[in-house]
Amino acid sequence: MSDRELRIMLINAINPQVEVETRYPNLGLAYLASSARKHLPKTRMRFWIEDRDIEKKAEAIQPDIACISSVSQNYNIAQRYSSHFAQQNIPVILGGIHISALPETIPLNVLAACVGEGEMTFVDIIAALDANKLDREHLADIPGLLYRNDDGQLHSTGPRPQIGILDDIPMPARDLLPISRHAYMFTSRGCPYRCAFCASSRFWRSLRFFSAEYVVEEIKTLVQGFSVTMISLYDDLFVANRPRLEKIVMLLEREKLLGKVRFTCSCRANLVDEDLARLLVRMGVVSVGMGLESGDDQTLKQLKSGPISVAANYNAINCLKRAGIFANASFVIGSQHETREQIMKTYTFIKKSKLDLFDVYLLTPLPGTPVWDEAVNRKLVSSNLEDWSQLDVNVYRSPEKAIIMSETLRRKEVIGLYRKFRTLRFWRNLLKVIRHPMRRDLPRMAWALIVERFTS
Repeated sequence: MSDRELRIMLINAINPQVEVETRYPNLGLAYLASSARKHLPKTRMRFWIEDRDIEKKAEAIQPDIACISSVSQNYNIAQRYSSHFAQQNIPVILGGIHISALPETIPLNVLAACVGEGEMTFVDIIAALDANKLDREHLADIPGLLYRNDDGQLHSTGPRPQIGILDDIPMPARDLLPISRHAYMFTSRGCPYRCAFCASSRFWRSLRFFSAEYVVEEIKTLVQGFSVTMISLYDDLFVANRPRLEKIVMLLEREKLLGKVRFTCSCRANLVDEDLARLLVRMGVVSVGMGLESGDDQTLKQLKSGPISVAANYNAINCLKRAGIFANASFVIGSQHETREQIMKTYTFIKKSKLDLFDVYLLTPLPGTPVWDEAVNRKLVSSNLEDWSQLDVNVYRSPEKAIIMSETLRRKEVIGLYRKFRTLRFWRNLLKVIRHPMRRDLPRMAWALIVERFTS
């Protein structure tokens, strides 16, 4: 162990001009920092979590290491940052969902990539840095890494076992992040379902939960330590374990937190019933988001896993609305065999439903998913993709780049239908958001969208 202070730069590779990418700070990087602090208490470390002006900030910070996390759509940005640090002889570690799905895309100038869940791998990397052993000879002993040998061949150090008990992970280092009165948190990792387009369920591989006690303690920290009044629970499926949910509500009541903070969360339509809706209301959940995906049963079967139907979608919306909860949803159009008539069934579903806010996306092949495999087989994509922003699910920014999965409709038709949905979204959401709990974020979001519009 050295006496020097390690200067560690954690970078979230995003497009800072895009509103949705800047909406919340990166908790994944904050988990890395808190884990290093817990497991290396005698190591002197200073962390920075950054997502913009990276080159300028790196010049001021002079980091000993740069750790870059990236999703696929922003992988070109991550590669640019990697090149910058490599030119400065600063070692680079890549992490995040993209490199875990497509490890063969690791650049030659990157020291190593962290594959899968990163906390304990990161601890080992920082320990090696502190011991002046941050080289491939010593990294070979750290499971969960991938790197290129001198001849360019990929080498894997083998998989790292997943963290068995999530409560062993310390709460994210929010002292490194800007925290507003509307914050977010995770209470689980993974999802019991395997929808065809979802990369998250492949990254986490299995569903694991933080305990109810851990969750309530983190909520308490946000409310009492950061004056947070609304928390968005960003789990893939917060309600997956109903007994745990019931215990969370009981502990919130015991801690006298009920009524002091409101929540938003995600649900799956076939899991929503009157009892769940009442439990969510008791907890203080005011808004629920669901991936309803389609208003056509055949398309739902192609996209979703497990039991699901248009009837269940309608029922979920109505249950939530009767309980006084705002019901929001996302939809996906443009599947391989989806016809114009089937897409318009989704359009009609939205108009007839009691939904509050909704969003729509084109089916996009994300690495690690069956949709990606299909796109590879059809030679629509490959791991040698030059412009990774083609995988941006928010197609409205650059529709000409979109990868079209449909085999029944021409590109022009798919984009035209997408724009039709976007027009409906604009007017419907405009009318609904005035009464919605998310209206508190409107000024900030509106300004960010204006900046996005005139800088893109």
